[in-house]
Parts: sequence; structure tokens; C-alpha cells
Amino acid sequence: MGAQVKVSAVKEHKADLGPSLELYLSRDTFSTGKRLSGVVVLRLAQPINIRSLLVSVTGVERPAGASLARTFRKYSPFFTREQLFSGALEPRLASERASLIWNAILGRYTGRTLCAGEHTYPFSIPLPASLPPSYDGKAGKIQYRVTARLQPTIGRATKASKTVRIMFIPRLRGRPVALGYPAADGTVQSTDINVTIDLDERMVSMGEVVSGRFSITNPNAMAIPKITASLEVCEWVRLAVEKEIQRDRVDIAIIVPEEPSATFIQAPFRLRLPKTAPPTIEGSVVSVIWLLKITLQTEPTIEFKTPVTVYLPVEGSGA
Repeated sequence: MGAQVKVSAVKEHKADLGPSLELYLSRDTFSTGKRLSGVVVLRLAQPINIRSLLVSVTGVERPAGASLARTFRKYSPFFTREQLFSGALEPRLASERASLIWNAILGRYTGRTLCAGEHTYPFSIPLPASLPPSYDGKAGKIQYRVTARLQPTIGRATKASKTVRIMFIPRLRGRPVALGYPAADGTVQSTDINVTIDLDERMVSMGEVVSGRFSITNPNAMAIPKITASLEVCEWVRLAVEKEIQRDRVDIAIIVPEEPSATFIQAPFRLRLPKTAPPTIEGSVVSVIWLLKITLQTEPTIEFKTPVTVYLPVEGSGA
């Protein structure tokens, strides 16, 4: 019994001598076009020789509906950004990495020595405005991860990692005008009817209202007994071919013209965005598209549509 206690104590003492790496983020959610910030804390019970100490942000897309082989394949990140605290970045070539390890084993490369104690490294990494937001829906996943990594000259790396939520914040512009284009059954057709859609805002946050006014020019006085304004969200996956995974109509407004055969019809509309739905996403294989549709009940039915950018508001997104 005494020998077992002694061995356990030695193992615990050895574990205490190893490096301790901790990762702290300044918030849970960050926005595109801003900076991701935090602190890495390294505690050393004894001096250590390292090749590198860094923090990185990576983004990975995992589409739904992929083949079995692709599902189990390790997806390479579509976005990677690193900040080096100490040492040097890892060589990109496998031969150079192998040479570095071999020289460390032979004692020709000792790396950089960090003394015992607590080391604190604040970091701030810019996030491009073009990044897609975090997403977990019918079309798959878009996930971001922050990782602190300590690589000694010899031995296994020590890591601390956290997933982080990235939200898309559009650059709001002035009041845009969206030109409509006719379509029937998803194909463009020739028609004398023209629709102009004037949106109050093309970029709208979740839970708010998509509002505006449409104007219909009807030179041949074709009968239009009913007009429907609707808001749809479509989730897509682009693999070998494009595939629509999910399509939902979230709100609808019906307008009945006083004169169905009038040569000019104009009316306002207001469509409410739900508080819980995926925002607009343009990833490499995963997409979420919001469409405003104006449908004319003619023979045949004519449909005009224009994309709308929808985003989730982020509280305290100034960092």
C-alpha cells in the first residue's frame, strides 16, 4: 500500500512540473470586420525550451448531404489567422518540420527558453468583414475555434481551445433601390409588366421589419386581381451540384388592387423577420439566402424577387 501511495505521489509531482496553458476570451460573441481579443496565460513550474507559442483562429465548413467518405474526411479550414507570442512559426513543409525535430533531438536546435513562472499574453486578431457567420442548420455547420498552442522543442504540444461565435455585421449604406426581374417557375420570361421594388433598408436585423413600396407598370392593362409580397429563407449546399436543403416562407402580405387592370399600381408592404432564423450566409459550400418576392396573380403567374441581407444584432459589438 505504501509503495502505491509513493508512486502516485511521484506521478502527481511530475504532472505538476508540466506547463499549464489557459485561454480567456474577452466575450462569447464577436462580429465580422472587428477584432477577436483575449488573453493566454502560461504557467511554468520550471524553465522550458519551446519552438513556438501562439494563438490561432480557424473557421471550418461542414456541409450536410456530403458523401460518407467526405463526411469522415478532415475538413481543412477556410479561414486561419495566427498571432505568434514567442519562438517561430512552424515550417509549412513536412520535410522542414522533420528536420527541425531531428535537430532538436541531436541538440543542434534548442529553440527559445522560457523561464519558470506565470506568463500573460494578450492578443487581438482582426476578423475580415467578408467572413460568413457561425451557422448550425439544415445545410450543415460553419464553426470557428480559437486555439492557444505551446510547442516544445521535443515532445507533444500543449493546447487550450474554445469554440467562438462569429456574427455578421453588414456595412449599412444609404437607401437602396432593388430592380425587380420577372420569373415564372424559376425561369425568366418575357413580359411587358415591370415591377420596381423600393426598400427602406436592404440590410435588416433579425426581429425587425422589411418594409418598402412596389410599383407595377402594366402597359397592356392585364388583369392583376391579387398581389402577394412574401419573405422566404432558403438554405443551400453546393457540393458536386447545388442542392436546396430547406425553404421557408416566414411572412406574407396580400394586396388587392382597387383597379386590377390599372396601367400603374403602387402599394406599400411590411414583412416581419422572425427573431430565430439563420442570417444571410455566403460560405464556400453553405449558403443561406433571404428573398423578397412580389407575386402577381396573372395568367400565367409572374414572380419578381430580390435578395435581402439579414443579420443578427450583436450587443456590444464595438470590440
